[in-house]
Amino acid sequence: MNVASNPGGVQVESADNSDANALIPIIDATQEKGLGPEEVLADSLYGGDENCEKAKELGVEVISPVMGRSSDKEINLGNFDLSEDGTVKNCPEGKESVKTGKKKNRYTATFDIQCCKECNKVSECLVKPGKRGYYLRYKEKDVRVAKRRIYEQTPEFHDKYRYRAGVEATMSYYDRKTGVKRLRVRGLQAVSFSATLKAIGVNLFRAAAFKNNETGCKDSLKQVVPALIGCIYNLKERFLSAAMKIRKISGSFRTNYRFEMKLAA
Repeated sequence: MNVASNPGGVQVESADNSDANALIPIIDATQEKGLGPEEVLADSLYGGDENCEKAKELGVEVISPVMGRSSDKEINLGNFDLSEDGTVKNCPEGKESVKTGKKKNRYTATFDIQCCKECNKVSECLVKPGKRGYYLRYKEKDVRVAKRRIYEQTPEFHDKYRYRAGVEATMSYYDRKTGVKRLRVRGLQAVSFSATLKAIGVNLFRAAAFKNNETGCKDSLKQVVPALIGCIYNLKERFLSAAMKIRKISGSFRTNYRFEMKLAA
């Protein structure tokens, strides 16, 4: 199973659901609460082109590596000299295209036949021979991916993306402190209930540690409790019918299989 955090709390899903589909709903939810980010740091699973484009429509930039790595020995679209509008100006060997065109979301760049035939890298290149020249055909998506790969190599990207590793420590702490990867309950409802309670406990520990570090007060829990009253009040409605839910959950123990947890970063 997959467990992830969202603005409403902890979300647990079966393992057959892709984590990549969780990004846009979370951005929507944060914006509805007035907490929408300008940038999101995510691993490559969440940084697919479709997610990046949808997030861009919401005014959010997804900073993420492109899924998969191209070999340094291969010639890819990023090795060509691309203009701002996505057309190719020069090939990796510096030869200028003799013609460029765009139809809908597809691009075409034409290179001189003789130049390409004489090039010792033509066998590795993306161009294909045709009647009037060697042709390079690609899509808008290919341009976006190529530009992202180029950006990945810049100091600016590395400086921003280094903070992404912080979430791994948070999820690791969640598991070490609560054992959330191995639960003694069965069924989606029971697992969701247990994972949520464990997350609340972790947040209490973290809030106490923060308050203790901020004030230097040894009795940090006394300082934290007033600040948590509002959170507890909001959670009360969610767990008001906990007894009824537990009763239903206990009835499903006999028919459901044991679930093993895997954390979604």
